[in-house]
Amino acid sequence: MKEKFLEEVVTKYVDELAKESGKLFDDLYDEGLQFVNIYIRNYLEKYRLKYQSIKTLLRGNTPVYLYDVYFPLKLKTEKVIISTTTTKNLFSKSNCVTIIGDAGSGKSTLVKHLFLDCIASKFGIPILIELRYFNNLHEASIEDYLKKEIFENNLVINNEILNRYLGAGKFVFFLDGFDEINQDIMQKIIKELLTFINKYSENKFILTTRPYSNIEMLNNFFNFHVCELEASEVKEFIKIQLKDDAEIANKIIDSVDENKQDYLKSFLSNPLLLTLYILTYQSNPSVPDQKYIFYRRVFNALFSEHDSKTKFAAILAL
Repeated sequence: MKEKFLEEVVTKYVDELAKESGKLFDDLYDEGLQFVNIYIRNYLEKYRLKYQSIKTLLRGNTPVYLYDVYFPLKLKTEKVIISTTTTKNLFSKSNCVTIIGDAGSGKSTLVKHLFLDCIASKFGIPILIELRYFNNLHEASIEDYLKKEIFENNLVINNEILNRYLGAGKFVFFLDGFDEINQDIMQKIIKELLTFINKYSENKFILTTRPYSNIEMLNNFFNFHVCELEASEVKEFIKIQLKDDAEIANKIIDSVDENKQDYLKSFLSNPLLLTLYILTYQSNPSVPDQKYIFYRRVFNALFSEHDSKTKFAAILAL
């Protein structure tokens, strides 16, 4: 998707929502139009701009357009592998899905893509809630957070408008980072979450977490795991990240083919670690037999090319 296309699609989507508003609002038609044309439009435009650009380890402090570097991940259940090209693919079994992936597997970048796809495909109004913020909001409920934080208190004029949209299932909620919730409020958040989902069950819900957070046991949630990169995908990932330098991309791909050390297999199957491999190769193209020497080179390359601030910002963006 091109940047200009995303800008245009927000306008088209809001116009379509405005046309549908008569069916939802009736007696509150004017306020309903205001809700769509002002609040929804401003929200989608604000977060389109926020999520369409990311920072990566290979580009330091320079933001890049998401789809210039995005690699489409796959998700799997026990028997099925699905594409994440469109958000709709995730909801064939349930309105509630969990995306489970290790650190660096690309969950956060995937969520940004799915958020933008909701707008582009007109699948639903995407609402992204980073669950770690609830660690400092002990008295707030998810519903309060939605009304007061996401829409910046603009909807206190008439909560009935938002309630009707919620009741009609117009939203896709991204509940990102369940594993980042503090243990002392975990049960409270789970209770609030389930209450909210049961109350507005016509909406779609995507919850992301690292493994072993026990969220996999939530009733009604269909669990997906982020697939590791296969050998062919590793090569494609490298080409995408280095699309402006085909020569170095081909050299790195050759090094992946030539080096058969066992420790590299798991390293290269993770998008973040594969990015570190690319970064390391650019400063030292040889791959040692000993794992500890290779890891030392990775950390040396990371710290020599980027200061600690860039490092942590880039890791959070993946």
